[in-house]
Amino acid sequence: MTPDYSPARALLAAARRHPNRLSLVDATTGEEWSVRKAADTVARLAAAFERAGIGEGARIAVIGANSPWHYIAAVAASWLRAVTVPLSPRMPSAALASMCEQVGVSWVFLDEASFAHAPALSGARAQVASFADLAAWADRTAPIEEAPARCGTELAAILFTSGSTGTPRPVELTHEVMWWGSTNFREGFDYAPASSVVGVCAPASHIGGFNGTSMDVWTHGGTLVTLGFPGSFDARGVIDAIERYGITMMFAVPAIVRAILDEHERGGGDLSSWIRPLIGGDAMTADLAQAMLAVGLSPIHVWGMTETSGAGTVATPDCGAPTGSLGVPFPYVDLRVMATDEREADVDEMGEIWVRGPGVVSGLEWLRTGDLATRDAHGWLHMVGRAHRMINTAGELVAPPTVERALRSLDVVSDALVVGLPDERWGQIVAALIVASPAGLAQASSLSAEALSETLCDSLAPWEKVRRVLVVEALPTTTTGKPDPVAAARLFQS
Repeated sequence: MTPDYSPARALLAAARRHPNRLSLVDATTGEEWSVRKAADTVARLAAAFERAGIGEGARIAVIGANSPWHYIAAVAASWLRAVTVPLSPRMPSAALASMCEQVGVSWVFLDEASFAHAPALSGARAQVASFADLAAWADRTAPIEEAPARCGTELAAILFTSGSTGTPRPVELTHEVMWWGSTNFREGFDYAPASSVVGVCAPASHIGGFNGTSMDVWTHGGTLVTLGFPGSFDARGVIDAIERYGITMMFAVPAIVRAILDEHERGGGDLSSWIRPLIGGDAMTADLAQAMLAVGLSPIHVWGMTETSGAGTVATPDCGAPTGSLGVPFPYVDLRVMATDEREADVDEMGEIWVRGPGVVSGLEWLRTGDLATRDAHGWLHMVGRAHRMINTAGELVAPPTVERALRSLDVVSDALVVGLPDERWGQIVAALIVASPAGLAQASSLSAEALSETLCDSLAPWEKVRRVLVVEALPTTTTGKPDPVAAARLFQS
């Protein structure tokens, strides 16, 4: 018999057990769904999808600020074994169109603020509709009569992650992989789904927002509160939502936590319900841990990636791990730190993290993550950095080649070399060594970080913006003549 990891079947079972519990909350609009209403909405949308020709294997893209419709659409799609592709509305239109074409998206659903992308997406041979259309379809369509399909190794979702070349790379996640990812979280964080209230401030286009504890808690009878920010991040809105809805668990990158703590210091607020603050996407520094403890928050440090369905390692507050450590692997994750000669690294020797397990896309084969770490004498893991020059800024990965190509496209730039520089708030910032062209030498003001970011706003995502610029006569190179990012970073420090 096919294993049953179907989120739709789990939600229907939860609706029978706890029909009147609060299930979904849109913190932006205040709209709420009970478990019974959420299950009914999913059943109605599944029927509407079927009428629209969305069936097994079809790919639908969901693009917008975090909302309940990301999760309703995903579970409705799973009813038919269709595949959800959550994408960031902050990406350039051309990039979104390219990603949709790459994975064969047939329908795209946009929130109102993202509809500027519609022309480009229509050109990608996809039918375009809105979140309002999703609501209308669910309102006017009778619930689907067929029971949800059993789901095992079938494809559930495709999430894009940045590769070292700067080209967004699709990662295919099956229902089985996502289920095991959530199971790792349940045991690693020690929570009960039906009694949890999860806030989602991480983008739903990222594994930390899309799956993890969010989908698990919601489909098993708990409460999911979506925090959508069409414009800039609203730290006060997050604090108010924690207090109003009693959010017990939420994932956030360190930069977001710092913004929340800064706003809490200015305006106060009750954070006491947030008993499981899950912090990942970047290093947990000692000063951030201390700041969280000062307001009564006990951070749970996590490391994972899209290919592990978000679950790699965990350091809980009472495990005894040193501050900043990645902790130990989740219960159903095997992990090695491998030296360059493919032997297990010695104590305190740097190596690449390899993982495998039922929640890893590689299954029983070892997945080379590209992340570098050490293991100390007590077995605790410590992150050294990202391989392949990747820059981690506020939890968003930036590929230097992407920014370099954009810079070189400008008539004021002759050449460029991009590196990540340490930053207390963002973890790292994007910095660029620039060799000016004759036009750039004549217009020095056009080479400032502000001017370059404004010029490239339609070509780069917001997190890819250049925050520091240094104009040089020539790029530093290695002995083989290749651009030298280590020497470039030193120039910024001199």
